[in-house]
This record gives sequence, structure tokens and C-alpha cells, in this order.
Amino acid sequence: MNERDSQAVEALLRARGYSFVESETDADVILINTCSVRDQAEQKALGKMGRMQKLKRKNPRLVLGIMGCMAQNRGAELLDCLPELDLVAGTQKIHRVPEHLDKIFQAREALGPRPSGIVDIDAEENSQNEIRTHAETGAVTSFVSIQQGCEMHCAFCIVPKTRGDERSRPVQEILEEIRGLAAGGTKEVTLLGQIVPVKSHDVVAG
Repeated sequence: MNERDSQAVEALLRARGYSFVESETDADVILINTCSVRDQAEQKALGKMGRMQKLKRKNPRLVLGIMGCMAQNRGAELLDCLPELDLVAGTQKIHRVPEHLDKIFQAREALGPRPSGIVDIDAEENSQNEIRTHAETGAVTSFVSIQQGCEMHCAFCIVPKTRGDERSRPVQEILEEIRGLAAGGTKEVTLLGQIVPVKSHDVVAG
């Protein structure tokens, strides 16, 4: 699911004219998409961003952002432990990342002190319908997000807190996305969601 979110952000950024580089030292923007299922995953993300802060001290124009579950879980707290951080975007705000980057760059062009970090973790209605763009056309396999969130609230699981209540996309929109992928050459599609029950009579060929 995080991989699919990252692909959607990549597609949105490419559509805005961003290009992607091989080395972090050549980047103008570094975004880390995070997981909160295990503490080790959070610690790795924090360590990675801590190292990226050293790059920013050498290149003050570098923009650093954290997206995804850890961003949703920790919110503004991340700005306290990572003072060079510019953007914290929660799981329902992935599609807002490009416009937040625009705001950051625009603010830097204006006179005055460095703008404070943007924290966007509020719930957003219909956010489940925004993860539908694909950066790569003609891929043999593709992910399609059909549902976000969960309402089961299991004691061991952080998903309802980081992904919100269960929200499903309209079936017709899912089918249109899959047909578009198939027309571009995709042969296999993996449907993504926290809870995706499939019964034999739910699968329709044609």
C-alpha cells in the first residue's frame, strides 16, 4: 500500500514537471514515505531523515518531507525531533503533497524568515478516491487502491489510527482504472485495501 501511495505521488509530481534523480545529493526535494506497523520501521525512517538533514545544512534550499503512516501517527511531533523538516503529510493527504511543495517554494521566494514546516494530517472526505494516478505506463504488473482505512480496531493494530475509518472507492471508477492499465499493457493487477474480501461469485470476467 505504501508503494502504491509513493507511485501516485510520483505520478502527480511528474505531471507538475518534476524529474527524478539517482542520487540524494542531486535532489531538490527528498520525501520519505513511512510505516508505523513496527517501531523498527519508524526508527529507520527517523534515522534516514536525520542523515538527510545533514545534506540540507549544506544545501539550505533542499526540501525535506515525511509522508504516510508515521506522519499521521506523530504529526507535529516530527518537527520537534527533526527541525529541518519542511513537510509532514498524513495518509489522507498524499495527493496534497505537490501543492504543499508549491507553497514551500513560493514562500521561500518571498522576503522574510524561513516558513515553518507544514503539517497536514487532518481527515479528508473522499481521499480514498485520489490514489488513482500511475507514473509508469505499460508496466506488466500494477497496484490499484480500492479501499482505505479499517473499522475493526484490533488491539494489536495501528491501522484505524493511521489510515482512518473504512472507505471504499466506487466500483465503476476501479474498473475504469483497471481497463486503462490493461489498455496500456498491464497484465496483472493487485487490488489494495486493509480488508478486501473476495468471493468466487464476486469475480467477473469479460
